[in-house]
Amino acid sequence: MRTTSNGGNEKNSNQSSDKLLQIMEALAKERLPVRLQDLSAQVNMSQSTVLRYLNALQSANYVYQEESTSRYALTWKICGLSEHLNSNLGLRSITAPYITELVNKLNLGVCLVIEQDHDCVYLDCVDASPSFQHTFQRIGKRAPMHATGSGKLLLSQKTPSQLSDYLVLRGLPKFTDYTITSQDDFLAELKKVRETKMGMDNQECELGLVCVSMPLYTYSGSIIAGLSVFGDSDKMTQERIHSEIAPLLRAATNEISLHLGYEEA
Repeated sequence: MRTTSNGGNEKNSNQSSDKLLQIMEALAKERLPVRLQDLSAQVNMSQSTVLRYLNALQSANYVYQEESTSRYALTWKICGLSEHLNSNLGLRSITAPYITELVNKLNLGVCLVIEQDHDCVYLDCVDASPSFQHTFQRIGKRAPMHATGSGKLLLSQKTPSQLSDYLVLRGLPKFTDYTITSQDDFLAELKKVRETKMGMDNQECELGLVCVSMPLYTYSGSIIAGLSVFGDSDKMTQERIHSEIAPLLRAATNEISLHLGYEEA
């Protein structure tokens, strides 16, 4: 009898947790405070049930109620959970096992790249052939955004005004004979990146080096970083990129983005 009782209590507890999370997620999607009856309809629960959870959240200061309208909304305290998560589970920690797995499966290098002060910065980098030192692919190293796969991904999400500012500030300097230096050609390249959700560097930054990068999305849908597979051009053929590298990289970036709270619309 005791086992049955405990099992029932555990089931009720899980159901309560599910309802609480459902209410919080519904509130998070609202841009403005919401009425009790509207929230009740959204989550398909009675108003009395929703009110009970709202009162609990309000007492913990995760929800507030407008005095003038009696509508409910999440407080900024919820952001503290996100900040705490980021400080303990940083981007490098989340991506590290995926980077290792890709390196082992492909026998190629893998980098984690972010934007900082209009440059690409390598947060993490594992090279399958560490005896050969590439110019840019090292932790902490900076690289030009317009000539790297991850840089193109990060630039592709900018507004026309932001992109114009970048081009004025950085321009499109030539690094190799393959570097895109025409503004029209570069804008066409970014359009392709947006459509395919994949950035390519075909010896544009360093001769003999090819990179393919895919985006890591945050909960807001913005690209926070690029995950890039790189290697010598003879190992990074177009056929191998499309048949083997891209599918594995896409699967990894999709999983990482889920860890970052991203939900594809």
